[in-house]
Amino acid sequence: MLIRIFMLVGMLSMTGCLFTVDSDSHSRSASWSEQEVSRIVRGQTSENWVRNSFGAPTRSTQFDDGSALWHYSNKSKVETEVGLFLLFHIDVEKEVEQQLSIEIKDGVVRDYWVEESRY
Repeated sequence: MLIRIFMLVGMLSMTGCLFTVDSDSHSRSASWSEQEVSRIVRGQTSENWVRNSFGAPTRSTQFDDGSALWHYSNKSKVETEVGLFLLFHIDVEKEVEQQLSIEIKDGVVRDYWVEESRY
């Protein structure tokens, strides 16, 4: 009986040694959302719609064939805390930058893509 009590107390004390995780995300700058990007239709969406929806591009490149490449960026910071109860805590910070590139020719979106970088 005494062994069972010690085993029960030992098992209950072990449940306090679980990992705890706390995560928080902060957007530092955002010029577009995934919902807006999903509304772009290649060959149909107009240059004016893109400018009205996303604003002026953060960077643009003009090509000799009359096409242009517009770039928009989103930057965010993700903070995560991982800990083992009363033993240690680790804080992890990641910066994420998403780059939306839109190719426009003759006033219509020809192509678009999103690239993501993590630091």
